[in-house]
Amino acid sequence: MQPARHPKSDSQTGTPHVRHPWLFRGAAILLGLSLLVCLEFALRLGGVHPLPDSRDPYISFGSDATLFIKDTSGMNYQTAPERIDFFRPQSFPVSKPADTFRVFVLGGSTVQGRPYAVETSFTTWLKFNLQAAETERHIEVINCGGVSYASYRLVPILRETLEYQPDLFIVYTGHNEFLEERTYSDLKQSSSISLAAQKSLRELRIAALMQRFLPGIRAEHGSSPKTILSADVNARLDFRKGLESYQRDLDQRRDIADHFEYNIRQMILLARHADVPLVLVNPVSNLKNCPPFKCEFEDGLSQEQQDQLISLWKAASNCDWNQADRKMQLWEAALQIDQQHAGLLYSVGKTCEHQQRYSEAKSWLIKAKEEDICPLRILEPMHDSLFDLAQEYQVPLVDIRDLIEQRTPDGIPGSEWLVDHVHPSIEGHQLIADAIYEKLVALQLFPQSADWQSKRDQLRQEHLSSLPEEYFLRGALRSKRLEGWSRGRSQKIPPDSKQTAIQ
Repeated sequence: MQPARHPKSDSQTGTPHVRHPWLFRGAAILLGLSLLVCLEFALRLGGVHPLPDSRDPYISFGSDATLFIKDTSGMNYQTAPERIDFFRPQSFPVSKPADTFRVFVLGGSTVQGRPYAVETSFTTWLKFNLQAAETERHIEVINCGGVSYASYRLVPILRETLEYQPDLFIVYTGHNEFLEERTYSDLKQSSSISLAAQKSLRELRIAALMQRFLPGIRAEHGSSPKTILSADVNARLDFRKGLESYQRDLDQRRDIADHFEYNIRQMILLARHADVPLVLVNPVSNLKNCPPFKCEFEDGLSQEQQDQLISLWKAASNCDWNQADRKMQLWEAALQIDQQHAGLLYSVGKTCEHQQRYSEAKSWLIKAKEEDICPLRILEPMHDSLFDLAQEYQVPLVDIRDLIEQRTPDGIPGSEWLVDHVHPSIEGHQLIADAIYEKLVALQLFPQSADWQSKRDQLRQEHLSSLPEEYFLRGALRSKRLEGWSRGRSQKIPPDSKQTAIQ
């Protein structure tokens, strides 16, 4: 006798037996993910961009200090007295008049006009350009150039100046990223997969959409930053033995370049979220007339290899320029031993320059800049980040490096337009101002009248004539001090240091 079968379990009833419920759950999950992917793709096509982060995941500051405060009358903002060591005094009305176009220019000492000052910075020449183009509007160009200020210090300034009714931001930065001592230990403790996941989350448009409709939700990524910086800069080269603190560290270079890209992205997003135009500027470095600031042999060279390299170096240096071919042969032999010594790479570039092999010279001089142990000039990955972000977010970019190369006979930026490793001459600042103005005309933010150039030239001449001779003398003296500073000659004792000054 066979056992009785439940009528609903019999296959003859027409009801299928569910053997794999996880298949249906998996299909439902896949369907949901597909919808999210489609939504993310649609948001990207619709022009939705990520929102800026509320804090920097790389570093933080020990105290908050605004750049501008109200004066005693309450009618104007002025540079805060405690920031005067790094910024030049600036002032502008609290209530912006209706006929005013207000520009904030952010950056380091180049923006400030060093080795001179704001009076001959490209920000001043830009103001004259805009005044010559449109006399009906009042033009305010506010110089937010901080000495030794890197991109991570500019993000809080841009965030602050959003409160002051800006009409335009201009950002010129990249040279100061290695000046302050900081670590990225939190990044080193994270796996590459974790870091990539955090970066992807920051880029999600769905997260941005949720934050727009639910302002209380803020996306926080990663743990608290480990490096806490002071309110103002403590550049390593400001202190005795500062140059000695620089060592070859490829991981740190990568981390700093990533942080730079993050900061530029944040400034773009902050300006875009506030619907304020932003223009990026690609900086220029002196390649031709600026030897590296610190050089080291390639890691792993034996003493014998170092001695051989030094011998080849001396032999090449002793060759006169009428023996340039022999000199180059000796350099090439040295390169077989070491291709990371920045001084050697610079010497090869200078020999190519003498031989009028300018394209090769430029390539070697760029390599020398990249291998400089003390990078006081923007590195190539940072140039790439500026272009990549400009393209990604359709942000206008003014390529000053390319402009200077075009205006230099051999195509290698040098002392024709730059007074030291990064700072343009007064004529160089005027050239930068003209290039930015042309970009603003192309963006239809300003017109270009037929008599614009004559008006501009008149304003320039009147301004230069008003500057006392002492202004230019101070600039020349400051240029000499900058040279000593960049070569590590400061004798200032670091804070909380047991070092003693050299008598």
